[in-house]
Amino acid sequence: MKQYDLICFDVDGTLIEHPTGKVIWELLNIRYGGSEQINQARYDSYMEGNITYDKWVELDVSDWIEKRATQEEIVEVVRGFRPHEGALETVEELKKRGYRLSVVSGTLDIVIDTIFPDHPFDDVFTNRIFFDGDGNLTGWKATPFDIFGKPIALRELARKYGTTLDRIAYIGDGDNDVPLLGVVGYFVAFNPRSAELERGADRVVKNQSMTKLLEIFE
Repeated sequence: MKQYDLICFDVDGTLIEHPTGKVIWELLNIRYGGSEQINQARYDSYMEGNITYDKWVELDVSDWIEKRATQEEIVEVVRGFRPHEGALETVEELKKRGYRLSVVSGTLDIVIDTIFPDHPFDDVFTNRIFFDGDGNLTGWKATPFDIFGKPIALRELARKYGTTLDRIAYIGDGDNDVPLLGVVGYFVAFNPRSAELERGADRVVKNQSMTKLLEIFE
């Protein structure tokens, strides 16, 4: 009997990586006229409780719409990412081994659609963006399941599949994954960018192929 019923993944920095180390939001903000300073200021404003998560998403995406962002342009930015070494093989093998796989991430749905076109995940919790028939960006839907909302997503998944949180594993890398420490049954910090996450994780995996996970989840 498997120890875990469900394995959940973060996306930016975990399943995928960019040569700059940036996440999709940072790259799109810069592509459409923003800056590192604006990115940091909006993150700080959210973390300090000055704006809601929904407002944070609105500020970013409305800027892209104002700059007439298109689906083609955004996909071009997404294609600058690559799956982490071994990610595709690992996801495929975990599915073969009978695990349910989910994404709980603050990334954009277009990232999953572009890099994982076969949609190997049973559930995907991400932010969403929408385009009109001409491919122009027209709207968005903020996820309620990023950062402090991630534990809520996992509780929903546990109810959906009739399991418990201690039978869910999560693989992540950043500060936005910290709220899951002590919530899930097993946390793997994969190339962690967060010192707090690295200290609190059940397992730390650095500078290795994602196939290392196949030794953990047999």
